Amino acid sequence: MADNAIRSLRVLADIRRRRGKALEKALADQRAAMDRCVADTQSARERRDDTSTRHEQALDGRTRLFEQAFTPAHVKAADIAIETCAAEKAEAEKVLRRCESSEQRQAQEVTAAQAAVRRNNERIERFDARIAAALAGKQSAEDEAADEEAEEMASARIGGRRRAAREAAEHA
Repeated sequence: MADNAIRSLRVLADIRRRRGKALEKALADQRAAMDRCVADTQSARERRDDTSTRHEQALDGRTRLFEQAFTPAHVKAADIAIETCAAEKAEAEKVLRRCESSEQRQAQEVTAAQAAVRRNNERIERFDARIAAALAGKQSAEDEAADEEAEEMASARIGGRRRAAREAAEHA
């Protein structure tokens, strides 16, 4: 009976170990996705900073335009450049917010995958502990049985010697 229980526990532990490999691969995939999200966020931040700089330059260009002789066409061109830069800046900020949100979600996914790996490892440790306890119990039972058998054999030998000595004394 104990052998079947130990065998069953080993099978369950092996299943958990295989599951652990899949969970570790999933965790690695989640971490890779997280790295991509971080890179995308950094790229979006750089793009936003670039568009902010261009917007500031366009505003400065229009201000400098007013400090010298200008035509309405020049002002109109400067205003269009400012509007274009402002729209690009707004779009870059939206993309950055989306990337940051995606990065946060991915961080949660990584945390969840880490927790799943940790829980699986804890289950494996519990199975291993149960297997060790069952093996120790089985070994203890075998040792007890061997001790009892040795005691019985010793008693039988002692009894056999006494009987042989009595029989020898009776024949003599």
